[in-house]
Amino acid sequence: MHSGENKKPISQIVFFIVLGAVCWSLTACQEVDTLKREVWNKLQSKLKPKSQFAPRDGITITACSLHQTANDYSEVIRKIPAETSVHLIDKVGEWYRVRMRDGREGYLKLKVIGGEDIILLTTELRRSIEGMPVQAEGMTKTKANFRLQAGREYEVIEVLPPDRKLEVYERVVTVRRSNPGGGATRGRPAGQAGAAEEPPAHTDLGSDDVKKDVWYKVKIEDGRVGYIYTHNLRLTPPDDIARVVPFMRMVAWRTVNTTDDQDRGAMNNYIVAYAPIGKDPGCDYTRLYFMNWSKRRVISWQLRLNGVLPIGAYQFEGKPGFSVRYLHPSKPDRLVLASFVVSSGRVRKVGEEEIPNNREIR
Repeated sequence: MHSGENKKPISQIVFFIVLGAVCWSLTACQEVDTLKREVWNKLQSKLKPKSQFAPRDGITITACSLHQTANDYSEVIRKIPAETSVHLIDKVGEWYRVRMRDGREGYLKLKVIGGEDIILLTTELRRSIEGMPVQAEGMTKTKANFRLQAGREYEVIEVLPPDRKLEVYERVVTVRRSNPGGGATRGRPAGQAGAAEEPPAHTDLGSDDVKKDVWYKVKIEDGRVGYIYTHNLRLTPPDDIARVVPFMRMVAWRTVNTTDDQDRGAMNNYIVAYAPIGKDPGCDYTRLYFMNWSKRRVISWQLRLNGVLPIGAYQFEGKPGFSVRYLHPSKPDRLVLASFVVSSGRVRKVGEEEIPNNREIR
């Protein structure tokens, strides 16, 4: 009797299980398929790495060392100059695994590598000075922040030490507002740039709300081109023209031709640009002097103008000269390009034309 009573509930349970399975299969096939897909997608996402490194090209922004492994203390394969092209294969912590053009592979720190934006900037900077005469020579007088764009808000690529020699090509003026916050330093917080960029106290830079920062576009000894704040740089003109014009600030100089001196040999003759000391004239320079050699250094020609660097090279009928740009006296959107030749110590204008003024801030 007990065995019959036990079989009845078991058969009922089996019946309901089968019935439920049939109902499920008839009414929930679509939900089951959806559930299967969701489970499969979750499994795939678990199996895939969270991030995949996309190989790409890069460039070294400073001189650095290629290491055997991703470790500061590993063997150094070779020293690499700044602005060397590399192919980035993978990222390992704070390092890139890279391949050089000669096929060698190793590891470089992330902070010494720039991507497409840096490649573009360095290429544009190099092209911008192609064929342009050097305007002045100088050296860093303090630690100087080296940037690829003029402005405190841009990255500091490297902090140059004092007495680093450089060539000057252009002067750039930017607007600085109150509490700019400082420029970001690659690999370090903005406040740790390492070079002061405050203007000297006597410089008249405008109102309290809007001030101007002045930068030089320079090429440093390893060939890199970038920008340095003018206060951190001192020009180094030739000794015989350094003190010819008192009470003015020398901005640029260029050799135009030479004079043969019986006692001293070939002596350079210079076109030299000056600006007022302690004032913002709204241009790069306000006076041009031709400094000729005639047994001693003399000024044989001068011109007042609101000049804009660079001072270019020029020749006319086989005679050497120079070209200058200056602000148009009545058209803010135009410059005047004037050309001069030098003969027997005398300067003569041979041409003049209007050109667009692409410099927004002066």
